Amino acid sequence: MIKNCRSIGFCHCEDCEAGRGNLYSQKSRDCFASLAMTNYRQLSIINRRGAALLVVLFIIMAITILSLGFLSRSDVELACGQNMLLHTQMDYLAESGLEHAKGLILNPQDIEEDYWSGDTHLQLDSGSSDFYDVDVTRDSNDRCNYFIDCTAYREKTVDQNTIRVGQSSLSAELRLDPCIALSVGQSTTLWSNVTVNGDVNCVGTLTNQGNINGDVFGIYDAGSTGNITGQKYNNNKLTLDWPVITFEDFTSRYSYGSLSGQTFGPYNPPQICYSSGSLALNGNVSIDGMLFVNGDLTVSGNNNKIVAGKNLPALYVTGDLILEKDAILDVNGLAIVNGNIFIGSDNSNLIILGGLFVRGTISRAIVDSSGYGRRLLLYDGPAWRPSGGQIGGALEFDGTNDRAEDPCAPDYLNGLSAITIGLWVKSDVTNQDRDIFFTHSPTGDNDYIGLRYDKQGYFGYALKCIKASIRATSGATQIESSSDVQRTSWQHLAMVWQSGTCLKLYIDGSFDSPTHNTGERFGVTTGTQKFILGFGTKSTYWDGLIDDVQIYNRGLSDTEINTIKTGATLSGLIAHWKLDDSGNSGTVTITAEPAKSAIITWSEEGTPQKWGQAAGAFFRSIQRR
Repeated sequence: MIKNCRSIGFCHCEDCEAGRGNLYSQKSRDCFASLAMTNYRQLSIINRRGAALLVVLFIIMAITILSLGFLSRSDVELACGQNMLLHTQMDYLAESGLEHAKGLILNPQDIEEDYWSGDTHLQLDSGSSDFYDVDVTRDSNDRCNYFIDCTAYREKTVDQNTIRVGQSSLSAELRLDPCIALSVGQSTTLWSNVTVNGDVNCVGTLTNQGNINGDVFGIYDAGSTGNITGQKYNNNKLTLDWPVITFEDFTSRYSYGSLSGQTFGPYNPPQICYSSGSLALNGNVSIDGMLFVNGDLTVSGNNNKIVAGKNLPALYVTGDLILEKDAILDVNGLAIVNGNIFIGSDNSNLIILGGLFVRGTISRAIVDSSGYGRRLLLYDGPAWRPSGGQIGGALEFDGTNDRAEDPCAPDYLNGLSAITIGLWVKSDVTNQDRDIFFTHSPTGDNDYIGLRYDKQGYFGYALKCIKASIRATSGATQIESSSDVQRTSWQHLAMVWQSGTCLKLYIDGSFDSPTHNTGERFGVTTGTQKFILGFGTKSTYWDGLIDDVQIYNRGLSDTEINTIKTGATLSGLIAHWKLDDSGNSGTVTITAEPAKSAIITWSEEGTPQKWGQAAGAFFRSIQRR
């Protein structure tokens, strides 16, 4: 029991100090209460200071935590920014890889293969650690389409191992467009057996009865009945130069020699097979390199093939390219013809995998049997009737636009002091104006060598008659036959003239007394521009069949007229078209192949220049892988 407050050591009052303090005394209790209050106040002050200190510590801790979080976030954001920059750089590098592939596909002259198939570990900057891999695949169904995969990456060494970081992969489809498979320098008709897989350029009007799997640059005939999968543009939409190749380009750089029915190549490096004049390939001719003909190239027989050497055209002809009946020519590469192309109308076949560039035109040709090589070029699709002629087969004209022409007719029809032209005709109509043949562009008058059905004679007033005309150096003359001589069955017509005599007409071997005759003419024939069969001075087309056309450089007698009716021939024959072809019209197939058509030419200064048939390229699609 506590006796006083002193014993507990709290109070220092006089009573307590004297040892008289008693815990139960009033004075001691008051003293103790006062002391307790003082101690409480002191403890309260101490507690408030501790709480404040704790608050400060908490604030410091919070600031520290927030600071650490901010620093950590800054590091993450910095790392993310660096990664974004790396990926952006790799994206750009992958796109550069696509452009690299595009350039080499457009211009493959500097690579050994036909086209660039890609490579690995490529760099734009040889001092960097950034690389890209490219893989190129050509579309097996369309040689103007390419599929490109490009992967760009940065190489980094970690623990002595090389790893890729920031990888970016792109896949793209590249289209070479426009890509000219066929270019012609004059108005041209593509008949039903012509197929072009690629774009077509025509300087003039293109009449399409065949198949064009591409675009057309030029004037597209609205009356065309063929198929076209692409668009039609004017020539000014195309920027592609002609492949400039000259005789000197090759004779100054390559060995050459004559070619006749041989096999050449392959050689390494490629060589030129050179002919200093016109050349004939007569079958089973194989050339691996290039064929250069300084003249005309005539092809007969089959198994004739030319494969281009690297950066060379497969074929260059300064004159005409002529495919005879049943001829086959297979060209793998670029073919350039400065003249015209004549395709035999019976089973001939021209196959080109590359490109065909022709200064002139492409035509089906009927080669005559006179031995002079007269060629009728077929326009707008006259039809063959192998068993429908008076003598063997015949050629049928539709009365709308069919015709056949020999542009070389002035060489043998002008300058004659006598002439006979005989042929068989069978008309589908009568009582009409219908031209059978003429030798000049339409004039509306009968003032050049010509023959036609006339509904009514202008001078003699004969009905359903036949008119014949000729021009000599002394002037033009014409005759009008008797009436009612037009018919829908076969009839043989022949016109005969000699200098100093009147023009005469024979119908079925008998002389026809004219209802009008302009009179005698003297001198030699003149004014012929071309020989046109099935079309003439009145701009009308023949509607029916024509067979066995014979032309002589002398006037035949009545007896001789009856001889040629049978299909027999006589002396003085200068042209003879039997028109007995089988009807298997010549076939032409041209497929664009930019990789094989890419060549190197030379400027006038002797600088090598790259040329290709593709005037441009674009990415049809680009996707991230």
